[in-house]
Amino acid sequence: MKHSRLVLIVITIVLIFSVPTASAISQTPTCPSSPTVQEILNQVTEGAIVQWIRNFSGEDFVPIGGGQRKILTRYSPQLFNMNVNALAYPYLGEQLESFGYEQGTFLIDHTYSPYMTLVNKENAVSDWINKDGEELHPQRENITYPDQALTWKNKVVIIPGHGPNADEIVLITAHLDSTTYDNPLTLAPGAEDNASGIAALMEAARLFRFYKFDRTIKIIFFTGEEQGLLGSVAYVANYSAEMDDIVGVVNLDMFGYDSNSDRCFELHVGTMASSNQVGTCFSNVNTNYSLGLSFDYLTSGATGASDHASFWDAGVGAVEVLENYFNNNPPNVCVGQDRNPWYHTTNDKITAMNLPVTLAIAQAGIGTAASLAAPIGRCFATDPDVTATALSNSIQLTWPEVVDADVYNVYRGTTTCAGTFTQVAQVTSNSYEDTDIEIGQTYFYKVQAAETGAVCYSQLSNCAVAIVEEPVFFDFFIPLVIAGD
Repeated sequence: MKHSRLVLIVITIVLIFSVPTASAISQTPTCPSSPTVQEILNQVTEGAIVQWIRNFSGEDFVPIGGGQRKILTRYSPQLFNMNVNALAYPYLGEQLESFGYEQGTFLIDHTYSPYMTLVNKENAVSDWINKDGEELHPQRENITYPDQALTWKNKVVIIPGHGPNADEIVLITAHLDSTTYDNPLTLAPGAEDNASGIAALMEAARLFRFYKFDRTIKIIFFTGEEQGLLGSVAYVANYSAEMDDIVGVVNLDMFGYDSNSDRCFELHVGTMASSNQVGTCFSNVNTNYSLGLSFDYLTSGATGASDHASFWDAGVGAVEVLENYFNNNPPNVCVGQDRNPWYHTTNDKITAMNLPVTLAIAQAGIGTAASLAAPIGRCFATDPDVTATALSNSIQLTWPEVVDADVYNVYRGTTTCAGTFTQVAQVTSNSYEDTDIEIGQTYFYKVQAAETGAVCYSQLSNCAVAIVEEPVFFDFFIPLVIAGD
């Protein structure tokens, strides 16, 4: 009887101390099939992924600061010194702001010192050694930074959660920078490494703003990865209090090369239970949405050669998505290795990538982050339906009220419905009169409902067209009859 009472006391003590603290993750994340996630993935198209890769790897001119430039290198030592060929960071910021992310509130520049990060970082070289002792980046520089005031930046997008677990965080990450063996200062296209990851993050940022999630999502573009994970190391150090609140990290680094079209790649999960939860979710997403991918699910043999490792070091569950880079040969999955021969060269271009596979892997990463964040549904049940009416000196816009909308953003264009639109107003009512017009000019309008104090938008409305015509004056000839005698 005493023994039974002792056991009961021990069990009671264990239960008391097993109660999660306020900062603990609310529950083990699960990733069942979701119509909301399916809807999001349906909007991630190959054309969109391809265009982001082309834009960030220097294939096409992109608008930056009012001009047109090609991003020929994303080498971190050049990203922040106004090199006209390395303007990826301002381009990134401008694009994210155009999505509606407010700078300083939901769009953050995390500034860090590469000098101090490199000095303080322990075992920097070991991060670049694989499980077989091979150095993954033999060209890795032993950089010294004489200017200790030098600063680099990570770009952080914040999508606040709308549910009871909004204080918990899901991260989807990729490194923005690139490098080449020969001359990264002038040419480092990095289409697969890592414009592939950038493209997935850009699509996540574009689409997640239309939906509500229980948990908060952070989309992070790291720099300094090629110099030893400097951006992610600095982030983890500077946001140490956040680490306990992170449900999981999906890191996308270098995927889409698949010369044998077997749709097989590597998922580096590691040995932590929290990382396995993220890896399991990734597997569920592949199955739930019929993405048709296969991958080596790597635990003890997982690599630490990307930004996910910085979170492992902090005890945070994370996975790394990578091409079939290593010769792992687990049973019934990837056969041998299928490594991009243009890795870290000036020929790492989109022409070498298997684009349908690139799309599917991007969808898997986006779907995993969305699933971990626990989707609630669309921000708004309906989108605005706009009517434009030309008056004598203005154009009147009206639309039915959208339930739960706090404000409406009004956009105007002057070319076509498919042309460029500029925001001209934000109103709290369901109407707007545009008086800043020119007579005879055709105007095109779209309206978007929004929630204030968060990142939640409707899709853009239909396109309404109106023109204020020149007034028509009629001249009447009235003959004058003079009566005579």
